[in-house]
Amino acid sequence: MIAKVFKKFNYITISISTLSLLCISIYYSTLKFDWFSFELQILNIIIVFGSLLLISYSIDTVTRELTIERSNRNAYHLILFPIVVLSFPVESIDLRFILSSTAFFAAWRNFRLFLISTRHEKQIKRLFDTAVLLSLSSLLIFENIVLFLFPLVIILTSQIIKDARFYIILIFTPLIVLPSAYIILKTLSLETLVLSSYIFGNQFPMNNEPNFSFTLNSIPFLLIIVLYLIGVFVKMMKSSGYQRKVLDIAGMLFIIAPFILISFQKYVSGSEFYYFSLILVYFIAQIFTKKINSSILNFIFISLILSIIIFNFLI
Repeated sequence: MIAKVFKKFNYITISISTLSLLCISIYYSTLKFDWFSFELQILNIIIVFGSLLLISYSIDTVTRELTIERSNRNAYHLILFPIVVLSFPVESIDLRFILSSTAFFAAWRNFRLFLISTRHEKQIKRLFDTAVLLSLSSLLIFENIVLFLFPLVIILTSQIIKDARFYIILIFTPLIVLPSAYIILKTLSLETLVLSSYIFGNQFPMNNEPNFSFTLNSIPFLLIIVLYLIGVFVKMMKSSGYQRKVLDIAGMLFIIAPFILISFQKYVSGSEFYYFSLILVYFIAQIFTKKINSSILNFIFISLILSIIIFNFLI
């Protein structure tokens, strides 16, 4: 069954996960694209599929805690990611959220590698990659500039050797990348595709009161949220180092702000939930680090898959 197939990381698990993401990309290509889309359907499939693969790669790195060999870990996160994606109540595709969250997760992956790097040159490279990717994420949705606070605060509170160049990279990279990229795109008459904002302009109409119907009306997503809460409890009960605790708390705090922002949004496409994907998979995967009977694991996976099929595709 599912638990047996994904008990080990191997080519079979990678192939199944990749095929699942390809099927999701093909399905997404049949939906309405709100922000931007190519006339050729195959190009839409490629851009969504590439984004999903990059997110999956980032999740794989972060979920494995970075220091444990692949042979000693299960691969449940590889099947969890497609399941989590399909649980999102997606009505249309807004590539701004998919692409910006992809850039953010790739940045988070590089930042995690930065924290465990022992060579100073490699630390500088990883942090610069983090800053560039966060800048690209902010180029699509301007409010993502706030995400730079996460690495800044973590560096300040972590036990790594402080270097003034770390702060220079995180502060000045977006100041150089964002204006430069905007000028280039304006020259190509593509400036309307970037720097979307919740605060400036009317790209994202907002309600005066929060509305959580998108959660309450989606049974698969509710099940994912329940598993996430269980995973948070399991993770917090584990004994781990101070630095890892800080990262886990940052992940939990990150999921709150976008969730509240989405609840005030007038038109929710469903693509907004991609900002939760890495964190949801990461914490749910913590449940499976315990020794659990394979029958229970199969029950969890099958229940999720059946709920998605029934509530998202049949009803």
